[in-house]
Amino acid sequence: MRAIKALIRKTFGKNHSMKTEASVLTLVTCAVFVVVVMVFMTSLIAYFYHRERKIEYDENIIAVNAPESFRSYYKFQTIMSKKDPGEHIIYKDWDACYDVFTFTSWMEKYDAYLVVVFPKDFDELALQEIPGEHPEILTYYSSDHPEYATAAKGYVDTVLKDEYLDHLQSLAQVPTEDDGVLRMRSQALGRPMRWQKQIKERFSHMVVPLLFFIAIMYVCMLCGMNAIAGEKERGTFASLLMTPVSRMQIVLGNFIGVLLHALIPGGILLLLAAVFMEWHAAIAALLLVLSLALLITGITILISCMNHSIVSAQTTFLPIFLILLVICVTCMQETTRNPVNPFLPIYGHFYGIGDCLTGDYSWAAVLVCTLTSLVLTLVCIFVSERLLRTERFTVAVETKSDKEIRRAAKVAAKQKKDYVSVSRAEIFGYRAQKRKSVLSFLLGHVMLPMALLSLFQPLAMIPAITNFMQRPESAEFIRMFKNINNLQDISAVAQSATELFSRFMQDHFFIFFMGVGYWLIIGIYILIVKKKEKNPLSTLGFPSSASLYAKQGKRPWKEYLKGLFFGLIMISSVYGLMMLLGQVECRGFSLQKDSLVLFLAYILMWIPQGATEEIMMRGYMMPRVASRFGLPFAIFFSSMCFSLMHAGNAGFSWLALFNLALIAVLFAIIAYKSGHIYMVCAMHTVWNFCQGNLFGLQVSGNSGSSSILSSSYTSSSRALFTGGDFGPEGGLCVTIAIAIAFVIVGLWARRKKGVARIEAASGKEETT
Repeated sequence: MRAIKALIRKTFGKNHSMKTEASVLTLVTCAVFVVVVMVFMTSLIAYFYHRERKIEYDENIIAVNAPESFRSYYKFQTIMSKKDPGEHIIYKDWDACYDVFTFTSWMEKYDAYLVVVFPKDFDELALQEIPGEHPEILTYYSSDHPEYATAAKGYVDTVLKDEYLDHLQSLAQVPTEDDGVLRMRSQALGRPMRWQKQIKERFSHMVVPLLFFIAIMYVCMLCGMNAIAGEKERGTFASLLMTPVSRMQIVLGNFIGVLLHALIPGGILLLLAAVFMEWHAAIAALLLVLSLALLITGITILISCMNHSIVSAQTTFLPIFLILLVICVTCMQETTRNPVNPFLPIYGHFYGIGDCLTGDYSWAAVLVCTLTSLVLTLVCIFVSERLLRTERFTVAVETKSDKEIRRAAKVAAKQKKDYVSVSRAEIFGYRAQKRKSVLSFLLGHVMLPMALLSLFQPLAMIPAITNFMQRPESAEFIRMFKNINNLQDISAVAQSATELFSRFMQDHFFIFFMGVGYWLIIGIYILIVKKKEKNPLSTLGFPSSASLYAKQGKRPWKEYLKGLFFGLIMISSVYGLMMLLGQVECRGFSLQKDSLVLFLAYILMWIPQGATEEIMMRGYMMPRVASRFGLPFAIFFSSMCFSLMHAGNAGFSWLALFNLALIAVLFAIIAYKSGHIYMVCAMHTVWNFCQGNLFGLQVSGNSGSSSILSSSYTSSSRALFTGGDFGPEGGLCVTIAIAIAFVIVGLWARRKKGVARIEAASGKEETT
């Protein structure tokens, strides 16, 4: 017992990773402080919060497009009962039967828990002697409380399917046993929570459990890796093995010392969270936090026993750390939760801590998760003790100086190949400052633009979708999804979705918000470069006007105008080649006065759109990939990413993939040779604008609208040349035009190189 106490004091009192020292008195004081504060907070919580709270439930019902038969039924019920029957009915008229946005807002406004939606011609269909089509009643109930689902089912079964059905059958003179007069379908709607409640829910189920995990895992990694692996690295573990202390005592002493370290941040977080819990929820959370600290500490000690240096132990623990963080992130997704997860370790800890904060925890899940974690901890301790039994054969006696010499030799060898020390290629003056693994480095560059586009583009569609859902035609569109039975139906739905997006492209609000989204993406990239990387904007391809003039004698606005001119020539040559080959014909001017606002919105949208994609691929991705892998791979990688970003667009083909990659390579060469991306931003903008709003063609699968000219494919046109639904970028005409552009750019680069040589030679002659 004395040996275990000594090891606890050593592990807790002195930790070389954190460079702190604490006496036994500090240990006792910390333990007493934690216990006293927990007891005090528990009594305080029990005094202020341990009482029943009355929950106010909504009682109103909204009847949408209520037919005369339904109104007469409620009047009859009122007369018969001589009082207002049950719930209060609020009548509304609305054309869109599936407009969940409006129904949700009504439920919030009128304190209703149920919305009953009738079709417009309900009585005509239901009151036939031989009904040819059974009308369908839609019911939407609130998901704020579980009781609403039961109340809604009771209303449907008792009122609609029983009493109201009898009323309909008496009106239609249909036999009572025939219940085929109408059909029912229900759906739960999550009413928008008030912002205070929403913040509490998100904070309780996402932020707080993650804080517990990060704090406990980080402290265990700092202390646990130094507990046994650190002793081996310093050469003091061999002397410890020669003492009469058993292997189990060594493991338990280090285990308890690391556990006490882990309980300090865990206890502090628990005390802060306990203020918002009931006393029994605080006890459940205490069990979960304690079992989580036990399990993480057991894993840490096991890894420390397996390794012979702190670095190797931390390297071994890092994947486990990342895996646990990934599990935490998956737990934040509500769709991943199932009835089994709360009983499992790690999953149960994350869900359980959040449930304790909201009061929805299960004692069975807490106890099973705690006991399972305790068993796994005992297994880790047992395996650690078995591993230490082999240490008499594996303890290293190498001196510290020998290790330092070998480590210095390895560092010197790595620096020769280190892309941070020696950059493979410098584009826009960028040099890497931090080292990352190859997989995380490449995935990060791929996922960043995908994530930003996946966030801001759907946000821009919200106003357009909300407006569409309030129209009667939305019911037909949703009904198509409900009736999918085969591949032909899926194809029809996809075609309707494409047509719907084409309608959105004619909404000036949608185009305006798309432009705002692109500006926000540009702002995020600027923040990444300025705040995170601490680099100037010149490393993003935007050198200042003074810097560009000093190096090349050029101004940014002039370079942008050049890009507009060259881009116009390129896309005009494509259009002219299509007309020359008889693939497209111009039908004259098509811009009308009522579409001028939409036309201006497109101009304001294409400017940041072209700049955004160039910043993503040529400004940010290409220099950073080139610094590690070289210029050829950077051009190839960024060009393929740019091309594959359009893979989900309508009409995408292998030729479109090839052409987009060619365009990306061309823009990359121009950006590299010019030393900035001002020109390619303008070329990208005018390329897209002219396709959609000058010539009236498709832009990467998106239909153009509000164009100056009206163009159409001829009867003899072929998709191989025109690109079909994808637009010119999917046809051979663009391939030919880009090939010619490559020749011109090659001659320009060769001439620029020759001029540089002449200037260098003349400079040498002047110096001599």
